[in-house]
Amino acid sequence: MSNRKGDLVYYDLIIVAASPATDIWLGDDNGHLVQKEIGILETSLLPGDYTVEFGLGATLYPIHPVKSNRYTQAELAAGLTCSRPVLKLSPE
Repeated sequence: MSNRKGDLVYYDLIIVAASPATDIWLGDDNGHLVQKEIGILETSLLPGDYTVEFGLGATLYPIHPVKSNRYTQAELAAGLTCSRPVLKLSPE
């Protein structure tokens, strides 16, 4: 379900790893870490382009929230993969 905060719309996201001991890394399209959890990741995101990996340095899977959703590691592994975004830093 989406939540309105001002003019921004957030979508609930749940990602469940195959093992409760697996690290789940969620990053944005600028290469920044958004959130890390173990076993289950639960968060709210703005629409955009994100990546998910199960274990640091593992295969990356793209996520593009346009609604609230729940994914399993098996569902993401059966879909598309993507390359690691190049970290973009703003000038000082």
